[in-house]
Amino acid sequence: MHSWKKKLVVSQLALACTLAITSQANATTYNTFGYHDDAVTLFNWGDNTKTDHDYLTYGGYVYDHAADGYFDTVFSGDTVNGVISTYYLNHDYGTDTANTLNITNSNIHGMITSDQIGYGDYVWTNGSDYTGHDWVDGDIFTLNIANSTIDDDFDAFYFNDTYLDADGKTSKTDYDRLVTAALGTAVTLDVESNINISNNSHVAGITLVQNDLGNATYNTEGHQWDNNIVVNNSTVTSGSLSEDERSDRGHFGNSVEPSDYGNGASGADDVALAFIDDDTSDYRMVNNVTFNNSQLLGDVVFDSTWNANFDATGHLIDNSTTAYTHGGWATDDQNVDHLNLTLNNTKWVGSANIDYDVVVADEAFYDVAPNSLNPYASYSEDGWNRVDNANAFQSGVFDVVLNNGSDWETTKDSLIDTLAINSGSQVNVSADSSLTSDTITLNGSSSMEVNGEVNTDHLIIDTFSTVNFGEDTASAWTSAPLYANTITVTNGGVLDVNTNMNDISSVFATDTLELTSGNVKDNNGNVYAGVFDIHSNDYILNADLVNDRTNDTSKANYGYGVIAMNSDGHLTVNGNNDINNGDEVDNSSVDNVVAATGNYKVRIDNSTGAGAIADYAGKQLIYIDDTKTNATFSAANKADLGAYTYQAEQRGNTVVLQQMELTDYANMALSIPSANTNIWNLEQDTVGTRLTNSRHGLADNGGAWVSYFGGNFNGDNGTINYDQDVNGIMVGVDTKIDGNNAKWIVGAAAGFAKGDMNDRSGQVDQDSQTAYIYSSAHFANNVFVDGSLSYSHFNNDLSATMSNGTYVDGSTNSDAWGFGLKAGYDFKLGDAGYVTPYGSISGLFQSGDDYQLSNDMKVDGQSYDSMRYELGVDAGYTFTYSEDQALTPYFKLAYVYDDSNNDNDVNGDSIDNGTEGSAVRVGLGTQFSFTKNFSAYTDANYLGGGDVDQDWSANVGVKYTW
Repeated sequence: MHSWKKKLVVSQLALACTLAITSQANATTYNTFGYHDDAVTLFNWGDNTKTDHDYLTYGGYVYDHAADGYFDTVFSGDTVNGVISTYYLNHDYGTDTANTLNITNSNIHGMITSDQIGYGDYVWTNGSDYTGHDWVDGDIFTLNIANSTIDDDFDAFYFNDTYLDADGKTSKTDYDRLVTAALGTAVTLDVESNINISNNSHVAGITLVQNDLGNATYNTEGHQWDNNIVVNNSTVTSGSLSEDERSDRGHFGNSVEPSDYGNGASGADDVALAFIDDDTSDYRMVNNVTFNNSQLLGDVVFDSTWNANFDATGHLIDNSTTAYTHGGWATDDQNVDHLNLTLNNTKWVGSANIDYDVVVADEAFYDVAPNSLNPYASYSEDGWNRVDNANAFQSGVFDVVLNNGSDWETTKDSLIDTLAINSGSQVNVSADSSLTSDTITLNGSSSMEVNGEVNTDHLIIDTFSTVNFGEDTASAWTSAPLYANTITVTNGGVLDVNTNMNDISSVFATDTLELTSGNVKDNNGNVYAGVFDIHSNDYILNADLVNDRTNDTSKANYGYGVIAMNSDGHLTVNGNNDINNGDEVDNSSVDNVVAATGNYKVRIDNSTGAGAIADYAGKQLIYIDDTKTNATFSAANKADLGAYTYQAEQRGNTVVLQQMELTDYANMALSIPSANTNIWNLEQDTVGTRLTNSRHGLADNGGAWVSYFGGNFNGDNGTINYDQDVNGIMVGVDTKIDGNNAKWIVGAAAGFAKGDMNDRSGQVDQDSQTAYIYSSAHFANNVFVDGSLSYSHFNNDLSATMSNGTYVDGSTNSDAWGFGLKAGYDFKLGDAGYVTPYGSISGLFQSGDDYQLSNDMKVDGQSYDSMRYELGVDAGYTFTYSEDQALTPYFKLAYVYDDSNNDNDVNGDSIDNGTEGSAVRVGLGTQFSFTKNFSAYTDANYLGGGDVDQDWSANVGVKYTW
């Protein structure tokens, strides 16, 4: 900065004050800097006399009473160009004097500072000198900013100096500037401060400096330097300490702005919040910063030093030759500066850094206890200087808390003490940035995405929170992007690992992965476990896998951790190779784990219809590099893979896929032919009922008929399993023909049916159409023979939900030919009764095309043959009420054997889908003739005992006889 010449005269100062006060009262635009040019004299920066007539003016001081000069403490609707100084407001130590500045609905094109304004060894002053005044603890300056902007964009006061040349006639002009950019960010204060920013305000940087002048009456630890910042619904950006309007820093006619992140002349131009401790003070600096529903765009820096009365190396206590002390205050924390940054529903882009003094090794702690950890470890002082712990006592502690959906996108390198990510908040460690924190804790469905580098002693992923690795995770890392001595995952938290997009084998390094269940329970009392999700990776864990849980549900410590993967993933657990090595000093003697201990469940996350049994059954999922491990593993779920479901099964120190039952979609696909047969059997029974009724009751000369049929089936052959409902209608027409030895009924019929088959999530909608020709010969000796031929077409639409929730569907069509043949003898019991033993054989022969479901399961076309053999007896009695009316109730009892030995190829594997076995049929029915030509009939049947049980079937129809 230039050396300045003191040129201020009282009259001009008074004039500037008057103009400033008048401007503020009228809420108009005013400037804090001015220049008087006499147009004769050359402005001389180095002349400290008052003899010339060129001078600069400043009118930006704020007073408690405007009558004292310059501005009062309220700016409302004003526009200010330049620098506002609260020096005289802050240093007026009267006990009843307000110390508050209110800025509302205003634009400050420049900054606010608590410093005096001047240049070189000259400052503008009102004649009062406060440089020797004692610090008054609690005399806190309050700055309220509402719906206002402080842009820190007043780089300099630019002015023209006009003067006469040596000839005394020629006028010349110099272009000068008073640079103000280096005075600080938009708000730069060295007094204890409460700053409240609200109502869509914008502030380009806040710098708070401890400027403890001391107070001889303060000699206890009850004092401290307090700063509090609360930002509501507003934005704080980076400021600038550089001249942003320089010609070499423009872009297409636009200059760099202080709030432009990454465009400054130095890293200091990216700072949004700065807190700077004073090493001459005996008292700590405590800074509490809260953002609510706001934005923080820039870096946060915290510069901490030891209090002046604290001795980091220690010294002998008075009159002692052996006892040492660090001095300072008796309460450890009173020797420690603090920065607590809390974000509530706030977006932050930037870095966080603390620069501190530290007592490194705990052997050097005399009368203090550790308050932080040293990222670079501490060492023993036994002559070997071996790593033994990370305990540290440091001059400052920087804690960051994110709440209520806050979002921090890190830039550059960040170093803090603790990071708490809570209630749906997220941290994105962006590429080319790093985050180092003693501890990182995630709670309440929060997340952290690692694209850069993260270092911590203990990472805790709790209550449904997630740590994952983004697509930007650098493939060039020579070490793991995440390095934590201990990682704890519990209460539904997820450590989500996916290395498919980068070239490193492991994306995190740790000594211990604690995968456990905590104290969050659901309504059924089940605890939620931490999840380690490796997706489809072949992941090698060079760490101990531990928890203190047991698989004994009767024990108080029952619980488990969850290892999640896809079926093509694999986890190898090698352990950390640190097994009870007592000759080390870093606490490794407590490590008695070779590779894994505790109780775990293994979850298979993917589902697919592709793949044969050989691709999955027995496939190794986990290998524990310890044949004597006491870790227990069990299945967390079943996964649909190919045609079967699979689950994890422990076999020694390995976990493999165990084949279970058919998937819902495979079960439906394989059940379709059997379900088609059920529809056809109902149609066959309907035609059979028509022919049986023609032989009993009033005379039947043939005619037209229509019949409803329906039924319910349950199929289970030990492989397939289904429930089926069928409803349909048949219409037919026939005629009676008298032959030489028999009376014939010859006719044709058409059947239409819909079926609904399901099991668990599987569903099949069925449509069928069937054409029949049939005949019956009734001989004079009461022997009869019935026969039929049919053609059927079946349409089946399949759908199901896979184990991972994915919807799957497909369709298939098939054609079928069928026949039926029945023979029996009618024993007449008087004129009205009958008993009819019979035997029958029927068959359906289906053929279908290859098809593939939407999940890639392939079903080969199948020739599905089904034969039914039946021996039974019908018995009935006809009650005749008149020549044209009669009622014939009847009863049926039969033995049925279904022969359907079939199998089908699915994904290249042959799977049994035949339904067969012996069953018993029981039926009741009746036929009633209303007139000689019109009758109605109904019957119901039960068939059970084989692979397919017919829980009920019904047949209701009407007939018109020629």
